[in-house]
Amino acid sequence: MRLAALALSLAAATTAGAQAHTIVALSHNDHTVYELDPVSGRILNQFKALEQPHEGVPSPDGKTFYVAVPNGPHVVVLETRGFTQLAKIESPFFTSSARNGSASPHGSALTADGSRLYVGLENADVPGIVVIDTKSRKVVKKIDVVLRGGHFLAIQPVTDKLYYPMRDDNRVLVIDTKTDAITKIITVPGGPVGVGFAPNGDVWIHCDRDGSVAVIDSKRDSVVETLKDLGKGAGRMAVSPDGRWAASTHGGTEDVALIDARTRQVAATIKIGAGPSAFPVFSPDGSKLYAMNVGTGEVIVIDTETRSVVARHKVGTNPFGGGILIRK
Repeated sequence: MRLAALALSLAAATTAGAQAHTIVALSHNDHTVYELDPVSGRILNQFKALEQPHEGVPSPDGKTFYVAVPNGPHVVVLETRGFTQLAKIESPFFTSSARNGSASPHGSALTADGSRLYVGLENADVPGIVVIDTKSRKVVKKIDVVLRGGHFLAIQPVTDKLYYPMRDDNRVLVIDTKTDAITKIITVPGGPVGVGFAPNGDVWIHCDRDGSVAVIDSKRDSVVETLKDLGKGAGRMAVSPDGRWAASTHGGTEDVALIDARTRQVAATIKIGAGPSAFPVFSPDGSKLYAMNVGTGEVIVIDTETRSVVARHKVGTNPFGGGILIRK
């Protein structure tokens, strides 16, 4: 069965439809990458890493999946047909003077054509992002960013602009991946961490410290609205491919705020269980929201029409990050 990755792009948003898909979930404490059938909850494939896998991203053609392993420190390249290792990418940039010697390669994102992988270095002596050529599978450069608190990053489809929230500095860096130049630094109070992209160009940012969500107009790269009182605690952000829904998770209040992305009003607050955080991702047609919940060790399935939990699938011990694969 051939797999093609869900390209979270503005073009794909209009064509994805109700395609069959699977979930890739990265489980920390059992050091395993799982592929899960979201309907039956059956584990289809798995890959055992030597250290904790944290963030991952599929290639546009779905043939590979890239996994950042902070304690490695390295990036693993997996073949998605059977989830076997194709390569392990290592670099001096992945090391630091920290106690465990790791710069903590963490947040991961691909350009739209899949030619370059960007990986954030959370604990580098000089914070930054490494750029990897996916054909040669080698690190080609490091972009120094100086600001602290970078945890998760994402590349906007079509524009290929990279958004890198800095939780400690309350700012979001914008990088043009065509030149690798920092083009804007946006002030976002509240400890920005999660990133989601809407088809209309809006960039949604989840903030850990106050649970707020900032909406950025990517044409001007400025905040146009901040949503308050959504919940408390660490979490992440997602926007459905059709642009109808946004989701912000909260480890403190153990819930997910399902937001009507058009009106920017909370449609429902759905309890999902103990955090500390959950990584949200929508199905291709936006009918389901999947929350990979560290605290409960589950992928939680939420129906966006009924706004209720319809299934809970046990996945490893504490699934943290991952993504979607579409079957073709």
